[in-house]
Amino acid sequence: MISTSTFPSVHHRISRIILAAVPVFFLCLALSGCATKVRVNMLQPAAYHQASLTKAVAVLPFSGPGGTDFAAEIEGVLGSINIDDRPYFSLVDRQSLDRIISEQKFSQSGLVDPNTAAKLGRMVGAQGIYTGTVTASEVKERRYREQRKECIEREAKKKDAGFFDVPKCLRYRNYTVNCLKRDVTFAVTPKLIDVSTGRVLYSRNLGDSANSSGCSDGTQPKGGDELLEQVKGTAKAQFRKDVAPFYVTVEIGLLDTTDGIPAAEPKDTLKRGIEYADRGRLDAACELWGSARIQAPASPALLFNLGVCAESRGDADAALSLYRQADKLLGKPDDEITSALNRVSTVIKNRKKLEQQLRPQG
Repeated sequence: MISTSTFPSVHHRISRIILAAVPVFFLCLALSGCATKVRVNMLQPAAYHQASLTKAVAVLPFSGPGGTDFAAEIEGVLGSINIDDRPYFSLVDRQSLDRIISEQKFSQSGLVDPNTAAKLGRMVGAQGIYTGTVTASEVKERRYREQRKECIEREAKKKDAGFFDVPKCLRYRNYTVNCLKRDVTFAVTPKLIDVSTGRVLYSRNLGDSANSSGCSDGTQPKGGDELLEQVKGTAKAQFRKDVAPFYVTVEIGLLDTTDGIPAAEPKDTLKRGIEYADRGRLDAACELWGSARIQAPASPALLFNLGVCAESRGDADAALSLYRQADKLLGKPDDEITSALNRVSTVIKNRKKLEQQLRPQG
């Protein structure tokens, strides 16, 4: 009933994806003070650790308005999560789950109960059961009027008037237009129940609200269904980050200061490396900076940029060491270095948690 997949060695995968070495680059526009930046995809641990460790799961229908449909959407979110091109969760087959619910005559209200959900989970071979309640799913409309004013008579345009000269208005007309405002609210509380103990591993209130307004003489408000899908999307995005590791894209600015570089050759090498990075060739840039470092070991820019190289290939320890050396040599606060130190320190702090989350559940 449960589809499974084999994960490769955790340590091998961590070295490749804890700081995903899939950098995306862009050429910074030629503006004053505009530094070349590198974009790196970084894998972050799930916000709710216990939920992320429970990978063989089933999703039961949620209670509340539209609960069954939203539970299917949550199941879709879980099924779409892939880390390193492999499914993160194993989901109980929906038809098998529905059949057992029907055979055992479980009521809709009973499925929300942790003990009932745990019993059902054991029957289908799941390690965790997602259930939940949609507490709000509504669209409210309010009609109102707005005042408008338009010119209905202007003085004659002068012969010597310019093209953009507007004649003075002599008489105005006041009128009202019909308007409509739509307010949408969606709230849901998904829960993950440990099948072996009946303990609730995850429970959180998710949701959002949105509104849209428009008048008859302008843009019309968004439809209720469109707004509802928008706020549901927010809830699903929150849920996605709660239960499984996720990628974030970080922009890292390269340093181009020539401080600590006494000779012309390594200065030119630093510059050429940045030009390569501008064109999406960080591999070549890193090679150039590595050779220049031999000639200019006290260059904050070379050390920092080599730290970016280490970070982009997933070597957080080497990156932290290089960033610290650059910080010490520069001798003054620098926003890019401070950000890099904080970022990589967090990566190292979260590494053990992320390793556990990427390990297949036995």
